[in-house]
Amino acid sequence: MRRVAWLGALMVLTSAFALAQTFTVRGAFGAGAAGAPDSDQPNAFFSFGVAKISYGDRSWQGGWFSLTTRQDSQLVSLVMFRLEELSVDTAAHTASFSGQAILTVRTRTGFERVRGTVQVSVADNRSRDGSGDPDTLEVTFVDQDGNTVFSYSGEVKRGDIAVFEFSRGR
Repeated sequence: MRRVAWLGALMVLTSAFALAQTFTVRGAFGAGAAGAPDSDQPNAFFSFGVAKISYGDRSWQGGWFSLTTRQDSQLVSLVMFRLEELSVDTAAHTASFSGQAILTVRTRTGFERVRGTVQVSVADNRSRDGSGDPDTLEVTFVDQDGNTVFSYSGEVKRGDIAVFEFSRGR
């Protein structure tokens, strides 16, 4: 009976210690249409959501990214399927992330798929009430040989980008 009591007390103390730790979530999310700074019309559609959760000495990160745009006579689609790195600066309202991705280029004669790594930088410049500079998005895709195959830079014309940090402790 004493062993059961000690085991129960140990479980209660372990649970209390685990609940007393702080968890923090940092990340960014957004969706919308982007275009060149000197254009009124968007030429790309994007959506993403990335986050890193830290809890005590453990952490987990995950996310996704997609971009579709038309360049010349090509339809370019980029999809990140595995987040590898994430950096969030909530003071500057910026986030940078990278991960494994597939670039698909469609033309009238066919399509080509390229595997590689995408590097994305976003800035949450506009406040929720609509004042301030437009949010920005920069994307660079590098193939497996290290060659830059695709790059895009633009301002958000419709939609929003949000960079956030949330922390909670008990």
